Amino acid sequence: MEKIKIAIADDYKVFRDGLAAILAITPDMELICEAENGITLLENIKKELPDIILMDYKMPEMDGAEATRQIKTTYPSVRVIILSMYQDELFTRRFMESGADAVLLKDADQADILATIRRLCFTAG
Repeated sequence: MEKIKIAIADDYKVFRDGLAAILAITPDMELICEAENGITLLENIKKELPDIILMDYKMPEMDGAEATRQIKTTYPSVRVIILSMYQDELFTRRFMESGADAVLLKDADQADILATIRRLCFTAG
């Protein structure tokens, strides 16, 4: 079975490490790259294209909305899940306008994150 290839972009290493630990014990998923900002992410995914990107909204140098716009323009098949602490409707609208496929709160349950990844991977887009 081919694994779902995942990239993580978040400026907090401890948060990236937590997601990486979850992915490491999930048999159908593989973490292929990590980045601390959108610029580094865009460079990293040139080497190997992920199926899904778990993207923080607020990062230095290039935020998640701008990185998502650029990714969706260049790699429209890549699915982007924005992870945010913000519940505000305005933020959610901005995420979706940037091309994000889903928005999850950073305190989402592990099962919800994995289910969203799987749903997006197996939904034609």
